[in-house]
Amino acid sequence: MRLIGNNAGNLLFQYAVTKLIGEPYDIVGLTTSWDPKRLRDQCRVLVVPSANFLRENFDFSHYVNFLESTGLPLVFVGLGAQADDFEKDTLDFHPSVLRLIDLIRERSELVAVRGEFTARVLERYGVTSHVVTGCPSNFTNPSTNLAGMIADKLARPMRSFITHADEPWPKKHYKAHVERRLAAWTLNGRSVMVQQSVPAMIRYLRLNNPVAEKDVPVQFEDGLRRALLSDCELEAFRDFLAVKLRTYYDVDQWMEDSAKFDFSVGLRLHGNMIAWQSGTPALWITHDSRTKELTDTMALPSIDVHEFIEKCKTVDEAWERVEFDSSIYSSRRLELYDKLKQVFHASGIAIRAV
Repeated sequence: MRLIGNNAGNLLFQYAVTKLIGEPYDIVGLTTSWDPKRLRDQCRVLVVPSANFLRENFDFSHYVNFLESTGLPLVFVGLGAQADDFEKDTLDFHPSVLRLIDLIRERSELVAVRGEFTARVLERYGVTSHVVTGCPSNFTNPSTNLAGMIADKLARPMRSFITHADEPWPKKHYKAHVERRLAAWTLNGRSVMVQQSVPAMIRYLRLNNPVAEKDVPVQFEDGLRRALLSDCELEAFRDFLAVKLRTYYDVDQWMEDSAKFDFSVGLRLHGNMIAWQSGTPALWITHDSRTKELTDTMALPSIDVHEFIEKCKTVDEAWERVEFDSSIYSSRRLELYDKLKQVFHASGIAIRAV
């Protein structure tokens, strides 16, 4: 969890970027070291999966210092600005994030940003050499018939589904409401729920593993029960966790399992995207600038979190909210891929065809 930023969704983001590179590459920290001198000697450019790099009150000094010390050209892919409000005009950036923006201006030929909100933020800081490409995870499945796979499942009855948990104790009360609803649907349906972050939660899910940590406080377990399924007795809640809750550390296995279901729904962008890329229809519940920006950019079926709470009392009602035009999605995906290809080619990097 530490290696992936305490979020299994980052696995998909980084996996997708490496799959797009159409030539030999090294992965810093895995197949090569973090030593700046060695990187300068063996590499001509750094490709940086960027996600929520531009967010408020975030000290990014360690990583920005590393990027600066390499002296290499930088290719940012999927760069995103994070805010609660899509219409927010100013963001309170830490000096390290401002330095990152300077590096983008100095060392990037062309930046792949995830949407128009991020583009506007960069432009306010004088970065104009950017194109909107959405999330690179949108190109994980190289099939030219991905939209057809999704449409075929949508044409059939929905019998099974997969939900995606955000966090058990969110700061926003409406997100807690959604979490409880998704947990109840999972408990009572042909369903599983995927938990992709919150280290304490991951440790608890592994409790019965012989090599896992044994020390999980009783108050944590009961607090989790009250947060997700307050009507459940403790033993029934333990059964729910053992049978219905999952986490993943391997993208291929995650996609393989997600492909078995008819429908995917939740607050998690990459959890839904894993299912989507495996051919399973999904409904994204948007709740901030990031999720709205990405679903709008990539033409993905979405619903605002407050509308979801009001209109989707049952999983069948959520299923009925999936609006998908395969031709629109396919043409948008190809358009975004062509822009991403421009970014790669601007720095002389070969890109895999989709």
